[in-house]
Amino acid sequence: MPFVLIIAGIILLTVAVRNTQDDLFGLVKGDFTGTNNFIYWVIAILIIGAVGYVPKLKPVSVAFLTLVILVLLLKKGEGFFDSFNKQIAAGTAASPAGRDTGAVIANTVAQTAGGIK
Repeated sequence: MPFVLIIAGIILLTVAVRNTQDDLFGLVKGDFTGTNNFIYWVIAILIIGAVGYVPKLKPVSVAFLTLVILVLLLKKGEGFFDSFNKQIAAGTAASPAGRDTGAVIANTVAQTAGGIK
């Protein structure tokens, strides 16, 4: 539990330094409101976890929690790995600061080769 609080503190500190609180709160609000929100998953996990407090039903609760976590990770088109791959592909496709990286590299090589003479 202390690690969760430390990570949350680091995130909040970073957001405060960059002055992007509105962006963070907008993203969090979007996760819990509107269509396809996360609140249904939170309620399902809480109910399944509550069932786990009954000693005889604990194995059933663990099995269902495992199933829920697998669905969150592997959901086709919207799961963790699909979203991760989309973000990685989008990050490698975009050039930094809107510049053409090929032209920047070619210019750097030309300047270096011109100065070696």
